[in-house]
Amino acid sequence: MYIIIAGAGVVGFHIASLLAEEKHEVAVVEQSEEALDNVRSQLDVTSILGNAATPKVLREAEAPRADLIIAVTNSDETNMITCFIAKELGASMTVARVRNPEYSGYFIGAAKSLTAPRKVVRPKTFGVDLFINPEVEAAKEIISILSSFYPTPVENFADGVVQIREFRVERETMVDKPLSEITLPKPCVIAAILRAGGLITPSADELIKQDDHVYLVASREFMNELGEMFAQPQRPAKSVVILGGGRVGVLAAEGLQGHGISVKIIEKNINRCQEVAARLEQTAVVQGDGTDRDFLIEQGVPLADAFVATTESDELNILSGLLAKNLGVSRNLILITRPANIPLAEAVGVDVAASLPLLTARKIARFVLHGGAVSVALLGGKQIQAIEFVASPTAHIAQRKIAEVGLPKGAIAGAIVHNSTVVIPADDHVVQPGDRVIIISPLSVTPAVEKLFM
Repeated sequence: MYIIIAGAGVVGFHIASLLAEEKHEVAVVEQSEEALDNVRSQLDVTSILGNAATPKVLREAEAPRADLIIAVTNSDETNMITCFIAKELGASMTVARVRNPEYSGYFIGAAKSLTAPRKVVRPKTFGVDLFINPEVEAAKEIISILSSFYPTPVENFADGVVQIREFRVERETMVDKPLSEITLPKPCVIAAILRAGGLITPSADELIKQDDHVYLVASREFMNELGEMFAQPQRPAKSVVILGGGRVGVLAAEGLQGHGISVKIIEKNINRCQEVAARLEQTAVVQGDGTDRDFLIEQGVPLADAFVATTESDELNILSGLLAKNLGVSRNLILITRPANIPLAEAVGVDVAASLPLLTARKIARFVLHGGAVSVALLGGKQIQAIEFVASPTAHIAQRKIAEVGLPKGAIAGAIVHNSTVVIPADDHVVQPGDRVIIISPLSVTPAVEKLFM
């Protein structure tokens, strides 16, 4: 696919690196020479200096032949205008990052008369096929994790029938044990192991290490039972302290309140405190410093079930998250702006580091898939991905055994859903037309995997 990315900030750079690794043809448009130099020095993509929200620059970027335009500049309005002009020039699909929630839905225009119909204006009216709000995605991630028994992310496939879940190895009985000696109580695949910032495709003699992150593929109904082998389950959070009264903090607080969870927000800016308090009547909002140990104790942080840091500073989020952990909070979640900081955060004791660029990339990823792919999830940062395909009658993989289909090196068939039944496939399992097949593979071999389903 030919893909144009407008904006070379953290999000744009990350998406460009992801798509380039998947062997797509990528062009990055950016007004800042410094940001563009960063792209040129690290990525093998086309770089164009200029404002993407102008026809001249979009023509220079060859927008008329683009399969996808991704507008992720810091301006909502620039992103929408870029998509509108690109669509008018002939681009096939457009995605805009829009942070203002008032833009991301639809609105109803005034009628010409009392009896005349009112015009409904939807995103596609603006030439935008998909609005992405990273803050909303981050809030959803936080709410999902705090509502479950484990403080780690989960990905759903086949309408939620199959899950891929990350578990941190905490049980001593699993440490230094080869995979070949682990007896799983239910059908399951250990798809990958994340260790010290590197992702491992496990072999039978691979040893499980303390604090490894293992990715399990299994039927949803078995996931909690399987997780208990590796980690200690916890009750869903009943009380949460959120550091930061920005968009993510407020959205997360609103969602958590809807689940009956008690929420307190700590915000440094007094004016923002007043704004948040007026919006969230059921949430306690206090002014203070998230790195002040005495203040956190005074505000009851050690008694909370979870601590969530959502400020715009990675360093502040990591530091406050560790401080909360030191005070006795069992679960800490932090927001990360730069994906490169995730291994550091996890290495020093952060349970979950949610990255806005990664969440945005995950949302966009399904737009660049072929061959009957219906959903996708990035695992271990951007190192591998899980893709759900529907096998068509004419697909190369249909009516063949898993061992015979020619899966590329590093790719595995994690699960197959056949007639609503989840199967963890052996090498001699035959894929039937209509089956939903979840493949886990390195990004670099994604094109080869897609061909199996064409």
